[in-house]
Amino acid sequence: MRDSDLDDLFATARAGRPVASAALMTRVLADAAVEQPRATVRPVPAPGFWRSLLAALGGGGALAALSTAMLAGVWLGFAQPGAMDRVTEALLPPDTIIEVETVDVIAGFDEFLTEG
Repeated sequence: MRDSDLDDLFATARAGRPVASAALMTRVLADAAVEQPRATVRPVPAPGFWRSLLAALGGGGALAALSTAMLAGVWLGFAQPGAMDRVTEALLPPDTIIEVETVDVIAGFDEFLTEG
């Protein structure tokens, strides 16, 4: 067998391409149409109060960041870590006197009783 014999065989195979009958193609396409997935329409629920609030805040990531900052603020406000005193002493000399004026944000009931 020579290389030209093999080339002749491939040329013969390329020349005689089989053609499917119209009935076969109709049956194949009908079976394919049955197997195709159907599109389903899901109703979109109306956004509720919490979903609207979450969207207004920027999503779940923003809500997690706000919650973390709030918990850190509560913790720092409640725990009063001693390291903060060291930072303040390092920034300000010990002989510095800082006058702090306190403001009562939430008034007591007796302040509403005063006249004038």
